[in-house]
Amino acid sequence: MVARLVKVALGTSLLQLGDSSLTPFESFIEEHARTYQQGTSEFEERRYLYETRLANAERHNSNPDRLYSKGVNKLWDWTDSELKTLRGWDGSKMPAGGSTMRSARQHSAFLQQDSLADVPTEKIWDNLVMSKNIKNQANCGSCWAIASASTLEAHAEIYSGKPRSFSAQQIVMCTPNPKHCGGDGGCQGATAELAMAWVLKNGLAEESAVPYTGRDGACTMGSATADMASFLADDSSESKGAAAFGMTGWETLPKNEYAPLVQALANRGPVAVSVAADTWFDYSTGIFNGCGKDSVIDHAVVAIGYGEENGKKFWLIQNSWGRSWGELGHIRLERHEDGDYCGTNSDPQKGVACKGETAAVPVCGMCGVLFDSVVPHFVSAGAM
Repeated sequence: MVARLVKVALGTSLLQLGDSSLTPFESFIEEHARTYQQGTSEFEERRYLYETRLANAERHNSNPDRLYSKGVNKLWDWTDSELKTLRGWDGSKMPAGGSTMRSARQHSAFLQQDSLADVPTEKIWDNLVMSKNIKNQANCGSCWAIASASTLEAHAEIYSGKPRSFSAQQIVMCTPNPKHCGGDGGCQGATAELAMAWVLKNGLAEESAVPYTGRDGACTMGSATADMASFLADDSSESKGAAAFGMTGWETLPKNEYAPLVQALANRGPVAVSVAADTWFDYSTGIFNGCGKDSVIDHAVVAIGYGEENGKKFWLIQNSWGRSWGELGHIRLERHEDGDYCGTNSDPQKGVACKGETAAVPVCGMCGVLFDSVVPHFVSAGAM
């Protein structure tokens, strides 16, 4: 049975391309308050992008056997360079050379690695307030911070029974990234592991205290320039800050393994995951299967569950591109249980890799969803 959230999304976001309701480019720019003027070179470039994507989408949607549909949204006139900012990576700031930094101090495995026979066939955390609070990162590469804050919101709600917000902006401004893992830090990208490590030590303000601006800025707590290695070596700092709201630790799940992610979602709650999202911008609805086995991981999102529709299994993912994108801000990725959907990430520095880590790495799952998964741990979190 499809989850309630997905049912609602399917009922409101499905767009049949090519029918009489499809708006022309001129109506599109009016609807989205674009400022470029007809007759300018920018107008012509944007129109070309829009109409090319429209033609591609119409061809895709004409296939009766497709699993997902493409639809017009606010991103359809963005350039490839602008779309990259949505994925937590600024290609103009490519790090080069350097050494490796481990993403976390040694954490014990909190999750019980039970048999998959013990987990439900479907689990979607659509009862959480967090699942309806869709954030919009705008043109800041803050997906890693938003995914971390949203995942923490989910687990805090599960732990306490009450919803609360966390400031993604504070994570953006304050998380140190001396080894350039996933980017240069802030709006130029980082990783969920770095965010969790900083929050564990320092705590995290509510969103109302440090609202999202989508820009880099001065850190309001802790230090944004501190050497992360000194924190990782300081066991005395463990949990002083995050203990105030019940967080006791965090864990990176085994890479490219199916069972740990299913078990975490079933038994703990939503999980911050890394994906290849370069083909997501025109997704509208359905179960997305548009990534090949070889994927360049470049975006961080939140897995909020898994399910099945018409015999096709999926992961339900909460994105950070606003509620008007996809299925009310969500996308369903095809889910492969047998573990044979694996390929290679030939450019790992565009994802969670650190400065100098250029060797190709294996990735598994649709859009590499199994490659890097991070889950926080709270005092007595339990399945709802």
